[in-house]
Amino acid sequence: MKQYRYIFTAAILTASSAFCNEKLPELAKPLNIPLFLSGNFGELRNNHFHSGIDLKTQGRTGLPVFSMDDGYVSRIVVSPWGFGRAVYVTHPTSGLTTVYGHLESFSPKIDKIVRKMQYEREQFSIDTEFKPDELPVKRGEQIGKSGNAGSSGGPHLHLDVRDTDTGEALDPLPYFRRHITDNVAPEVRALALYPVKGAGAVEGTDRPSVHAPAEITKPYYAWGQVIPAIKAYDRMSGTHNIYGVKYMTLKVDGKEVYNRTIDRFSFDNTRAIHTLVDNDAVVNHGSWMMWTLIPQSAPLSGMVNASDGGVIDIDEERDYKCEWILTDEYGNTRRVPFVIQGRKCDIAEVSPYGDRLDYKGRNTYSIDGIKVDFPAGTFYSDIDFSVSKNPSTEYMTPIYRVGDRAVPISGSYKLTIDIPDDTIEDKSKYLMVRTNGKRVSRVDSRYEDGCITGTPSALGNFAVTTDTKAPKILPETPARWSKTGVIKVKISDNLSGINTYRGEIDGKFALFELDGKTGRLSFKMDASRWTRGTKHDLVITVSDACGNTARHESKFTW
Repeated sequence: MKQYRYIFTAAILTASSAFCNEKLPELAKPLNIPLFLSGNFGELRNNHFHSGIDLKTQGRTGLPVFSMDDGYVSRIVVSPWGFGRAVYVTHPTSGLTTVYGHLESFSPKIDKIVRKMQYEREQFSIDTEFKPDELPVKRGEQIGKSGNAGSSGGPHLHLDVRDTDTGEALDPLPYFRRHITDNVAPEVRALALYPVKGAGAVEGTDRPSVHAPAEITKPYYAWGQVIPAIKAYDRMSGTHNIYGVKYMTLKVDGKEVYNRTIDRFSFDNTRAIHTLVDNDAVVNHGSWMMWTLIPQSAPLSGMVNASDGGVIDIDEERDYKCEWILTDEYGNTRRVPFVIQGRKCDIAEVSPYGDRLDYKGRNTYSIDGIKVDFPAGTFYSDIDFSVSKNPSTEYMTPIYRVGDRAVPISGSYKLTIDIPDDTIEDKSKYLMVRTNGKRVSRVDSRYEDGCITGTPSALGNFAVTTDTKAPKILPETPARWSKTGVIKVKISDNLSGINTYRGEIDGKFALFELDGKTGRLSFKMDASRWTRGTKHDLVITVSDACGNTARHESKFTW
């Protein structure tokens, strides 16, 4: 095994500092198997914190899932994406709500209610809330079976614990400490030091310096204002997975200058994860380098504290002795010392570009052919902003570069692009797209008076095009339908994406379930609704977001 040159503090099996003085309600295990995690709370994901823990299900689906305490089913969600099938159970005694996601199926009493709703509404997706007396459940009562539904990357049970009153996500791990063993400390993948543009230098340049694990003891040379950063993950006993780090502290000359604790968060603020990292490295290189810089809006002030906005001023020619301290829920700690050597040097000047946008206020910007409207609070700090355009033969408009795609934003904004040659008769076929090399994605948009107005939730390159191609419908192994009674059909779309679908058998609505990952529709014949031993007519219609519709008709015997 490769040996890294940093200090390791042995495991300390004590309660976390966040919970050591708080008596937590005891929750029952949701699975009757040894518990191991494939994902932990607060992991930095694309545009969100991971809101719970992912419990391994031994690579299988269909394991019984149990309510962790007395309460009532307060919400049920069924979707091709996200949690897939999910049950929310509110526990009035503890003030908690637990969420069980990616289920393969519901318990019979829940399934009966869900299917009734689906057939009444004639749709697969539902999101319904329930009153306390409608669906009571007991501690240890089975509410479903584990699965791989929705946006799951493999069989597991996603489990949230939430504060019922505030809706905030809480770290579930403290409730399961007695069921899960962990003697392994976090590990470090790299350290980095960033110069503040126009105010600092690292290794005599205006670029960050990154040290791999074997180079961690190598000092940095810096002058002026700098931002320390670290790439690190947690580890746990009995698994090879990597996890997010719960507690992070940085000390400089023995003084704490930064600390971060991820033990709860509000869903309204989950996109602010990108303020914790060098988002340029995330967007352009897929590297999650976590830094100490605090944006002007400080959106995660309850989670992160830092001196001087997370910036260190190297203004003396001496050694600044620094140390990262990484700790998990179980007290396993990794200490990572490093040195910044103050060395005077020239600091490169920065020339501003574009216009300066104030993060506090509403900002509007327009040039020939395009208008951008940012609500107040879209940006986390003031930014330099510009729009440029490049001619395109592929799209109906130029490609507009709207700001820097690596700048994180808190939500959607309004973008309007003029259509120079507005000639097509069916305006519903227009759509706005965001382009990133060969990757093209649809932006929610609408046509109005020769323009397309969209609401993107990221900066980047945008253009207007048309979608006139209908979705594709591909029956899968229809020769087996008669024997199995299971009808499977693959659906896909070239650009704007599937918007609606409907399945009918003998002219009656059939509840086809959609797996968003695979684009597969599936339906199991029900003898209470259709007659066995006869020939049946199947009709499936699928429409995309631009109104293009495909229709499949066939016959089968069952």
